Order: sequence, then C-alpha cells, then structure tokens
Amino acid sequence: MRPLVVLVAGLALPGLLPALAAAGWSAVVVFLAPVTGALMAAVATAIELGLGGSLVPDYLAVAATVNIAVIAWWVTTRRDARPRNILAPQTVGAWAWSVLAVLVVIGCLAAVPLKSLRVALLSGDGNPIWLTHALLVYGGHHEMLTSLQNPAYVISNPDYPPLVSAATALAFKFYGLGNLHLSVQMTVLVTACALGVVAMGIVAVSDVAAAGSGARWPARVVAVAAAGAIGVVGFAVSGGFAIEGYADLVWASFAVGAVVWGLVLPHSPRALAVAWICAAAASLTKNEGLTTALIILVAIALRYRPLSMPGPRARLWAERAVFVLVPALPGLAYAGIIRLIGVHDAFFNTGSPESRLTRAEATVASMAKYLHVAGPLALAVLLVGCWFLRADRERAGLANPAWLWACCLGSLAIIFYTYVFGDLEIHGWLANSVNRTTIFAQLLLYTEVAIWAVMAAQGLFSRAPVEPPPASEPLPEVIDAPRPASPAVPF
Repeated sequence: MRPLVVLVAGLALPGLLPALAAAGWSAVVVFLAPVTGALMAAVATAIELGLGGSLVPDYLAVAATVNIAVIAWWVTTRRDARPRNILAPQTVGAWAWSVLAVLVVIGCLAAVPLKSLRVALLSGDGNPIWLTHALLVYGGHHEMLTSLQNPAYVISNPDYPPLVSAATALAFKFYGLGNLHLSVQMTVLVTACALGVVAMGIVAVSDVAAAGSGARWPARVVAVAAAGAIGVVGFAVSGGFAIEGYADLVWASFAVGAVVWGLVLPHSPRALAVAWICAAAASLTKNEGLTTALIILVAIALRYRPLSMPGPRARLWAERAVFVLVPALPGLAYAGIIRLIGVHDAFFNTGSPESRLTRAEATVASMAKYLHVAGPLALAVLLVGCWFLRADRERAGLANPAWLWACCLGSLAIIFYTYVFGDLEIHGWLANSVNRTTIFAQLLLYTEVAIWAVMAAQGLFSRAPVEPPPASEPLPEVIDAPRPASPAVPF
C-alpha cells in the first residue's frame, strides 16, 4: 500500500496538470501523470547533483514551476487556439471503452507486479546499483556527489541516470529507511505506468482507425485485449528482472511509448507531447535509454518536419533541432553533469585483448538468441499487414511502419557497437546483460504485432463508411429549336 501512496500522492498529483496539458482529456493521463511526476523527480535529482540541495525542496521547486507554467498557458491561450485532441473519446460509448481499457490494463499490469512483494531484496543489480543510487539521492547533494566520485564505486555504474532512483528516494522521504524493499516496489510501479502508456497508445490506434468507420464492439474487444496483453508481454520478456528492482524494462517501455505516440499515431500536437515526455523519461532512466531516445527523437523530427517539406531551409532545420533537443535536454544535461564531476562508465576505459571479429560473432549469436521469436514473427506480420492492410493504415493516418523498424534497428546497432568496441570480457558481459539490453527491441516488435492485430480487427469487424449513391446526371437542357421537315410519306 505504501508504494501506491507514493505513486499517487508523490508522483501522479504533481504530474497531473502537465499530463493533462500534454494529452488532454484522454485515458492515457491515468498512466502519464505518474510518469510525468517521475520525470520531474529525475530533473530535481539532476539539480541536486549539479547545484546542491536535497531531493524534496528541488522536486517541489521543479513541480511548482512546471505546474505554474501549465496554468499560465491555459489562462493566456484562447480555447480555440489550443491543439485539438484527436485522441480523446468523442462519444459516451467511446468513453466507456476507454474506461474499460484502463481497467483491463491495470488488471493485467497488477497481476505481475504483485509478485514483487515476495521478491528478496538482495538481487543482482537491484541492490548494488539501483537501491544504492536511491540511498545516495536520499542523502543529499554532498553524499551523492562524493559517493559517485568514489573510485571504488565505478563497478556499479555511477553514471547511470536517476529517474528510478529518484522515485525510490522519494518513497524513502515519505516513509524513511525502515523498509528498503520500497526500492523494488517503486521500480515495479513506475514500470507498470510506462507500460500503461504503451497500452493506451495501442487503444488510441484503434480509436483513430475507427473514426468514421462505425466501429463494432468485436474490434474494440481486440484492441482492449491487445492493450492488456502488451503489459504481460513486457514483464515476460524482461525475464523476471522487472520485479527485482532492475530499470531495463522501465527505459524500454518509455522508449516504446515514444515510438507508438510519436512514430505510429497520426500527426497531432497531443501525441507529440506524450512522445516527448516518454523520450525524456527514457533518456533519464538508463544510458541505453538516452541513446535510443535520441534515435527516436531524430525520427520524430524528420516525420513531423520531413526533408521534402517546403519552406525556408534554415527555419526547418532549426525546428528539427528543437524537436530533438527540447525533450532530450534533461538527459543530455545529466550526462554532462556526470562528466563534469569526473564520473565515467566502466565499459570503454581499458583496451580489450579480444579481436573485434570475435566480439562481433559472440554478440550476434547472443542477441539472436533473444530475438529469434519476436523478429521473424514481427517481420511476417509486417509483410502480411502491408499486403492486406496498407490502405487501411494510410486511411487512418498512421505512420509508415518503417519508422518503427528504423528505431528498432538503430537501437540494436548502438548495442552491437557497445559490445564490439567495449572493453569488458565479451562472453561474461553478454551472459550478464544481453538478455536485458534486447528488451526494448523485443517489446517494440511485439507492440508492432499488436498494432497490426488491431488494424486487422478494425478492418474485419468495422462497418465500412457508407458512401452516398452517385447523383444522377441532370437531363440535358431542351433547346426549343425548329425541327427539320419530315419527309413526305406516300399513301
């Protein structure tokens, strides 16, 4: 019960207004509000490390600033000038399905996180990295700074971003250090909220595809079922690490949410804002999340401001830069602070005696082991979907699936490069991490399968738009002209 109180009172309430400003009155706000709160707590931790102070005052300052900015925007912006929300339900029936989807997603997500209550505290990276980071954030600026700079701590990745640690430290601020198991529970709850944003993105795909097509309830059922299933799939592909205090599924879910809302759903200021929040959260969760978020943000910038777009080239490139840098700024700022205080990762500091070819072969074999199901399945569904449902996808305004696949392959390429050109012994490194570094790709590909399943159900069960019968052509105007004389008929 305690972690739920922290999630609602400590993260969701401060994040509610910013989430409403981003997504409007849509069901995703239920999961987006805690995510926004966790993002603000991570920014506060960066301020704590870089400028001083402690978590609670910095967090209150960040939350107050953001909420005041949102209120000022609402007050000063005319209602008709605010972005229209194409993702919000428009009818009572649609709202009922949205509520049902939220309940189903919460039920599916809660089925797995409840197991974390029985998980032992001391478990892998959950203890020496994420719990310890949370304790450093809890201890204040001096404790955090001196501990991260301690050379003895380099083995535990002191350069990791702070979002998960900030959420846990906030729980410790609420209830003290009497129950260190709050670290695991808070990580699981943040993970569940991130997966909830992905799930509601799948529901939004169904909503925009059904607009104007007279959607029937079987198509809605498939969409709700797919949304609930993706949460279970997320915890399944994590291999149990998600309920042991690891942050790998957290950043992966944030990144998948950024792809769904920014590179699948139709162009929309609301969808773009949700994608930005997810990308910023991913960049502040783990180092892999930062590099993947940058790839996603570049793709979003090119989708919203394509190279073929007419207009002044300087202005367009400036807008593309804004699309990337604004949401990436918190993650880049924290990475810069870490470098300024002299903290570096442990992956590229020493040379490796192994050849690049040996490392590449081992990396390909290990990554294929965890992608041999999701990859072929998603590729087969992609081919079938493009063959039969391409017109439906274009009619709904959904993006080309190439965007999603480009982000997936780009993330895998970064991971591949890290393993091949890193310095740790490759076989032990892969054995300890490749099952976690491929979570994003697996979850993204299964999400792609779910999206195509929703599109197939929409085409199968929805009524086609009724086209009015073609209007009959008007009769030609009769011109009163003299008729030719009829030939004489003999009698």
